[in-house]
Amino acid sequence: MYTSIVLVQTDKEKFETKPTIRRRSICLVFFVLLCMCTLSCGKDTSQDGMQSYRIIHKVIPQPVEHADPSGPKVSQQVDILIPDGVPLDAPVFFHFGNETDLTDAHLLRMRRLHGSGFQVIYVQAEHRGYGQSLTQDEDQSVPAYVRVDQVLADAHEVVHQLKKEYSGPWMAAGWSYGGALVIEFAARYPEDVKVILSSSGVVDWPFLDYGYDRQIRKTLGDACYKRLVRHSKNLKPEQLFDENWMEREFLHTTIMGVTQFPRLKNLKPAFQMLSFLPTRAFLKVLHPMDIRFGDGEAWKYAQASAARRVTGKQVTEGIHNWHAWRYQMCAEIGGFLASEDPAGLFIRTRDDCCEECRALFGEDPHSAEGPEWSQRQELESLPVPLIYVTGGMDPWLSVSLEPDYKIENGRYFFVPEGRHCPDREDPELAREILAEMLKYADAKL
Repeated sequence: MYTSIVLVQTDKEKFETKPTIRRRSICLVFFVLLCMCTLSCGKDTSQDGMQSYRIIHKVIPQPVEHADPSGPKVSQQVDILIPDGVPLDAPVFFHFGNETDLTDAHLLRMRRLHGSGFQVIYVQAEHRGYGQSLTQDEDQSVPAYVRVDQVLADAHEVVHQLKKEYSGPWMAAGWSYGGALVIEFAARYPEDVKVILSSSGVVDWPFLDYGYDRQIRKTLGDACYKRLVRHSKNLKPEQLFDENWMEREFLHTTIMGVTQFPRLKNLKPAFQMLSFLPTRAFLKVLHPMDIRFGDGEAWKYAQASAARRVTGKQVTEGIHNWHAWRYQMCAEIGGFLASEDPAGLFIRTRDDCCEECRALFGEDPHSAEGPEWSQRQELESLPVPLIYVTGGMDPWLSVSLEPDYKIENGRYFFVPEGRHCPDREDPELAREILAEMLKYADAKL
């Protein structure tokens, strides 16, 4: 798969002779294969001796508009994992879904991460507009029903319904965007939960985010960053959503994955070396890497971000699951990555982003015009204890809580060498956090 790469010199990439490029490409491909073997062999898919459990699946019909409960509905998927021997009045760990399809694997991962030492029931609720939690409309091209206020109302209804059966103290948890949602939820519905966890929760959402670009340079190094800038420029599109646009979006998303996710940090040396390749050869290696390590999500993101016509089937099958996120960015949230330096990696301007939003959804992006979405005000008087965690190498750190932020009611877990949501890859940290949450939950009983 990798040895079939053909390296072609172009005018833009004429910086080495063909024999030199071929020799380097062979070394690079060998190095990547070695990394893949190492990572694959080190991957642990066991269940770590977990006790037996049962999983219950529910579908909760949620109003598209909660102010109109008799109107059209969203079929929200809700899953519950109950370990054997755990009573129904045990504490509930309620996972806020974000921009992804939630499956049993997500529930099992949480359970495995925390181990068998806790008497806890796990609940996860899929975010409307993603996975299987859609309206009945076949056309999902403009998912206008995906709004933050309605997402929070969905979660409130989940708690209201399930508390009748699972009567213990509820603890809500969200990661990344979900970490922002859980803060808003606690501010709006404080009686629903006893404590919340916000892991790498972004609390500032400018339309254009410049901080991520700075962290990429810091993580990958200045030399590698400059090579990536060259690749990005080589993929300048001739028109909106053409092949170059798609490949550039794919490249940017792949860079984000290597920079952001703890599980991909071992790919960093290989990625840095591969960036020496000419642009097209670089992409030919990145695509199979995306499939191998990211389940093809980087390419799916690029495709969904350019899709003007999206069906419900395409969402439920995972083809265009990311389309709703692009809609949220345009309609309400913002968060488009940008470079302060015009010669930086993310060369799209504010006008470019607005043009893309109009082309996809037929209207100007409200996130570019209205006040910035932010959780800062809610944090000032949050009535529920907050457990916050983030890493010093998280590219979202500039729009998250500062490392010296003082949490009056709760605790801040700062991991200096951690990346995005460091507790999701660190069982010891995850268990310490859950133990801390249980202290606050029990104190309120």
